[in-house]
Order: sequence, then structure tokens, then C-alpha cells
Amino acid sequence: MRSRSRLFPSIRYRLTPLLRDRRGSTIGIMAAGLVVGIGSLGSAIDVGRMYIVKSQLQAGVDAAALAGARAFGVTDNSPNSRSKQVESYFDGNFSRSPAYMGTTNVIVTPTFAVVNGVNVTTVNAAATLDMSFMRLFGFRDVTMRAVAKAELQPRTLEVMVVLDNTGSMKDNLSNGKTRITALKEAANSFVDILFQGGTQRKDLALGFIPYDITVNVGNLLIARRPGAVVAVPGFNTTTESSNYGTWPANPYYWKGCVMNDATIPDLSADRTVSEPNAWDVTRTLPGEGMNPKVMPYFIPPMYVPSLAASNVTTADKTSETSAYYKVYTSEPSDNLYRLDTTSFGAAGADYLANSTAYRSWFYDYYIGLNDGSASNSNDVIRATSPKGGYYDPATGNRLSTNWYVDWKQIPNYYTRWANTPGSARVNPNGGVTANGSQNQTPNKSPNWQCPEEAMLPLYNRPKSDYTTYIRDSNAAIYPANGTIHHAGLLWAYRLLVRDDVFPRPRPSGLTAEKPRRAIVFMTDGINEIGQDQNGYIDRTFTWYGRWSDKTISTSDNPNDVKTQMVRRFSKTCANIQREDNAPQVYIIALVSNSSAFDACAPGRVYRTNDATQLNAAFQNVAAELVDLHLTQ
Repeated sequence: MRSRSRLFPSIRYRLTPLLRDRRGSTIGIMAAGLVVGIGSLGSAIDVGRMYIVKSQLQAGVDAAALAGARAFGVTDNSPNSRSKQVESYFDGNFSRSPAYMGTTNVIVTPTFAVVNGVNVTTVNAAATLDMSFMRLFGFRDVTMRAVAKAELQPRTLEVMVVLDNTGSMKDNLSNGKTRITALKEAANSFVDILFQGGTQRKDLALGFIPYDITVNVGNLLIARRPGAVVAVPGFNTTTESSNYGTWPANPYYWKGCVMNDATIPDLSADRTVSEPNAWDVTRTLPGEGMNPKVMPYFIPPMYVPSLAASNVTTADKTSETSAYYKVYTSEPSDNLYRLDTTSFGAAGADYLANSTAYRSWFYDYYIGLNDGSASNSNDVIRATSPKGGYYDPATGNRLSTNWYVDWKQIPNYYTRWANTPGSARVNPNGGVTANGSQNQTPNKSPNWQCPEEAMLPLYNRPKSDYTTYIRDSNAAIYPANGTIHHAGLLWAYRLLVRDDVFPRPRPSGLTAEKPRRAIVFMTDGINEIGQDQNGYIDRTFTWYGRWSDKTISTSDNPNDVKTQMVRRFSKTCANIQREDNAPQVYIIALVSNSSAFDACAPGRVYRTNDATQLNAAFQNVAAELVDLHLTQ
């Protein structure tokens, strides 16, 4: 047996090389370190995922808060409501289906409140993210949270809204509503968003202007530019005002609609050029500078008969129910209105029929009824010398002074028409049904087809003023005689930018910066006029008078005339775009594809086909006009 002293040195001898040998020891070290390294690397990956989810979650609530704030006033359950907008914009930035980066339990909570008169939209969101590598350290998942708050930006805003009131607005849309009903709803949505849930907004100046073939701005113009409108005896002079009263008490007195400004025919296709003396496309007002006064607009008493004079029989002349006296062959004979102004309290023979407002129109209509020199006892057009004698049309014309209208000879005038004056006020229910016999605008008045007076853009009006205007002063005026787009666009432009003539004082506390300006133009179709309506080119009456007068085109071809209307719309748009602090034009077209719209409102044309799209378009425009910012 070896001694113990000799055994231990032997073991020590054998172990020493082993302990000093480093070969293969890294495996154990790496195995131990790998656990820590993988945990650290995996944690970095999970932290990166958390950062990405957190960033995207914040982007989602930011977009959702702004969208909800824009639609603050839309509280229904429609796709454009504030709650639905919050969800839509959040999902557009942070998808819940499929789940963004595998997140679960995504919760979005919007809150809408009015704080110190300011609309505040707050959106909170939370999402759970499962961990991968951090599970090694006991972290199975992490809940990420984000919050955003949006408020109205207090910048002054001035807007004119142009509303189509033409007769076709009574037509049904695909979803059963008439166009005017859909427009009323859409216009109210527009106002709701601009007011952001409030009842008054001092930094907003909003105005409306309805149009069809004319606009009602005459009294607004005269109040600020006396003498800007031509006085027409028998229609709008102080004599009529003092003796018979003014509109609406006297439905035959001028309501306020105007003709076009003086102009020239055949404007060029270059939208950037405003030809000299074409005053109907510029900001210049009637009677200002070289611009002549504007004529008052009225519908001549005998409106578009259905038969040519050469076809009228003796029976037609004496029968009030004959086709000769009908506006349309299928409708009652309602195309006359009172001609004897003595009925309003003054004695004498100054009848409307012989005023300069109506003489030429009566001549056109009745000269064909005159029987000739052999039998003139029932002639309406008579000679002035000898008074009441036979008038030979070869001796004069519609503008001569050697004839007069014997209004008493109009067949059955007293029995049918004389005692039934129209109100000349737009029927608020006009167009709520598509039935042509219901809810018509009363006629028998020179103010027939004249819309209600435009509402000037003024600051700090209560919201109720606008909703009342939309309800009562905005309707389909029918039967109507076409659509002239730039009648509405031109005067919206003038009422908005000519604040030197149509002032709008700012309430105290508003900044001195220039306001943001916009014109929202709505139409249900294209420029359209029935040039030869019911077979009478000479008697179709528009903003530019009769087509036979060739005011805007030396050709009476319908296509040439429509081309000129489109060019005038385009040139008006170009003049708007050249303004200092130019208004942005938004066009909302219902069933229309006019190429002129795109140049006028690039990127801001909404083409719609039904009530839902029309409402969404107005809401989207309002949302663009409401300046918002994030406060959190």
C-alpha cells in the first residue's frame, strides 16, 4: 500500500493539467451567457414592437380625434356621424381586423364635450400586445394606451353657400327623396358641423343665395348703392310704391330679382381673359365705374303660350280654357296676372299693361290676335291716333310708341284672372313631392320664378337664423324655365369679396388676420334653358332676356348659347381665383359632369347621385372648412 503522502501528490499531479486546460470550457460559458443574451435580444425585439404599436396607436387616436371634432355636430347614427368617424379614422390607422401586429382587446373610447364654449373631442385607446421573449422574465403581455384631444381652431371664416332652386329640384332621387328635400337635409348638416354643436359662433360669417334663372339681390344692392337699379315705370318706381304699396303686400311690385349685368356676346374660350364690357363675370357692381345700372328682373305677363298666333281660332280668343292661354297644354290657364293697378287704391289709367315694363311683351303676344282693319272691335293692340283705332303693324314695331294695350279686351280677364293675384313668395314646400300639381310656387305675378332674397354673410348670427332660412327660403321654384349657374356664382362672389359695399363688422376679440373664405356652389344639373319652350323662341325669358335678343351669343343655336353660359361661369371662376385672399370654391354637383367645374374648383368637386352622397359631400366640405388642432 502506498503511503498517503505519496497518493495525494499523484492525484494533484494528475488534476493540475486538467484544471489548467481551457479547451472546451467556452461551451459552458456560452450556455450560461446565451440565456442572458437571448433574453436581452428578445426583450429589445419586444420593446421595438411595443414602440411601433404605441406610435401607431397614437396616430390612430390623433386621426380619430380630428375626424370626430370635424363631425362634432353630427350626432345621428349615419356613417358621417362623429362616433362613426372616430371609428373609421382609427381603424384606417390602426387596423382591428386583421389585428395590427397581433394586438388584442383593442378599445376605442371617444368623449365629446363643450368646455367653456369650445367643442372638445377626446379619444382614448388601449391595445394589448402579447410578449414573445419577455415571457422568460414573467411578462406575458403589455397594455399600450394613447390619448388625443382636438379643439376648434379660432380663425375667422366667411362662407357663401349657393343653393339650386330650379324646378328640377322637385325630381325624385334613387332613394325616394326629392332633390330639394335632400338639399335641405344636407344644408342643415353643413351648418351643424360649422357650428360644432354651439348655437352661435362669433368668428363665422355665413350667407346663402338661392338661384334658378335669376337671383334676388336688388334690394340689398340698392340699400348700399342707391340708383344701381334701373327704375321701370309700372314695376319698381316710387309711384307704384306710394300708390299701391311694395312687395310683399303688393305682389306686383318688384321683389328684388335682377337681370344680368350689361355684357357683350360671344366671349372667348380663354377662361383667364375678361373681355372689356363683359360686366357679367367680374366683381364690379352695377352702376359702379363704367358698369351700367342693372335692370330689375320680371316675368312678362303672358308667359310662353303653347300655340303660335297663326293657329289661334276665334274660339280660342274668347275661351279662357283654350290652349292659347295655358302655360303648358296639360295645366290650367294660369299665365296672367293683374294688369289694372287701380285695384291698389289709385284712380286713373296708368295700367301695368301700358307701362314700359310690359308693353313690348303684350305686343308680341297680342299682335297675332288682331283681326285686321275690317274688324278691330276686340283688338288688344290699338292705335294711339286715333285712339282706339286699328293699329297696322307695318307702321311700327314692339318698341314704337304709336300703339297701346287695351287690357280690357283681354278675353275673360275679369272672370278668370283679375281678382286672383299671386303672392310671389316662394312656397317653402315647393318640391317636397315630385308631383307637378303640388307645392308649386304661385305665379300670376311679375315676380314669378324670383327666389327669396339672399342672406348676406354676417358674423355672430344665431344658428337658428340659418336653419330657418334653409327651411323657408329654399325651395324648388316650378314650373321653371331653366338653370343659369353663374347667376348664383357671380353674386355669391360679389357678396363675399365686396365687403367694402356689403360690410360685416367683426365682433370684438377676433384676430386681425384675414379670414378664410369659401364659396360652396350646389347644382342639380348643367346650364340649361328651354330656348324654344312650347314652340316660342321669342317668348322664353331668362336672366339674359329673350334668346331672340341674342344678348350673349350672336347665334340663337341652343348649343352656342349654352357654350356662352359655360364660358361665363368659367371666367367668373377665374376672376374669383385672382382675388386677394381668394375664396376657395367647392362644387357639389347632383347628376352632373360639367368639365368646367374641375378648373373652377380643382380637387374640390363632389359629384353625387343620391341623398346619402349629397349629405356626405356637404359634411365633408364643412369638415374641411372647420380648422382644428390637437391639444393633447
